[in-house]
Amino acid sequence: MRYRRQTGFAYVLLTLGCSILFCTPSLAGDITLLSIGPRIGFSGKTPILGKEQRYFFHMADVAAVFRLPWAWPLGGDSWGLESRLIASAGLLQAADESGLIVTVVPVLALNGWGELVTFDAGAGAGFFSNYKFGVQDFGGPVQIVATAGIRLNPFAHAYTGLRAQHFSDAGLYGPSSLGVDMYIVEIGYRF
Repeated sequence: MRYRRQTGFAYVLLTLGCSILFCTPSLAGDITLLSIGPRIGFSGKTPILGKEQRYFFHMADVAAVFRLPWAWPLGGDSWGLESRLIASAGLLQAADESGLIVTVVPVLALNGWGELVTFDAGAGAGFFSNYKFGVQDFGGPVQIVATAGIRLNPFAHAYTGLRAQHFSDAGLYGPSSLGVDMYIVEIGYRF
């Protein structure tokens, strides 16, 4: 019974967050697709956050980055802060098991030097089709995703980046669940 209440509460929070993002009137612009591309990731056994992981995880997905309506210039034309949404879908593997993973993560992005470099950080939600990998149990299908990354835009229509991403239930499913830290390399096309 407690598990159903917690899962229901997580779904309500996720729905509310998405409705605020997508149904709020535009303050400064429209929602636009900025980039799309593949990402690969791996974990270590010693996480940045949480307890020691039981397995090495591997991830492959495709991520799309959307510019949200809210942006603020910082000190002239060379730097700016803007809101973005990173949506991804792919495969997570460990302990000879795999599962679909889908994430939706709003981030704040700091652009510099005419958008040559971007730093971003944010938190959102992840959905796992399989949340048990061997003896490592994430606790449930809905996870909290925290991420921070750096992206370089060396050419007009290309980007490359590095990202750290943490999946965890933050105790939502109980104290025995265990999250994972992923280190991600990303490349792709900029629109």
